[in-house]
Amino acid sequence: MAELLAGHGYRITGPRRAVIDAVVGRARPFTAEQIVAELKRVAPELGRATVYRTLEILASVDVLSRFLRADGHPAYIVGVPGHRHHLVCSDCGTVVAFTRCPVDDLVRDLSRDTDFAIQGHLLEVFGVCPECRDEPPAIAPS
Repeated sequence: MAELLAGHGYRITGPRRAVIDAVVGRARPFTAEQIVAELKRVAPELGRATVYRTLEILASVDVLSRFLRADGHPAYIVGVPGHRHHLVCSDCGTVVAFTRCPVDDLVRDLSRDTDFAIQGHLLEVFGVCPECRDEPPAIAPS
């Protein structure tokens, strides 16, 4: 990731490297605040703004995908480059990326009908994943 940022003209500072190291290899979605909390334990001098800016830079060069969770708050997931949308489990937060874009025709029509120069769009679909759906209901204490 560091080489990719450098290739886009970003300096690789110590704080940026710490953020990169904190997100590399994550399989589960995460929030900026989770990264801030983790890094405060090992690098208390690292600022919250640096974490947020670095995550946004990583998203802008297509290393991370930024998406909205079911509660409306933003989160990130490490992913493959390219245009993606997400299925988000409202229970456990699992995210499944998909690349087939069901709104391409709509975007084209909106651009034509409104004369907007549309620059992008986001799509998150919320539901309950198979693992959460198959869990037996919790037994209330007696």
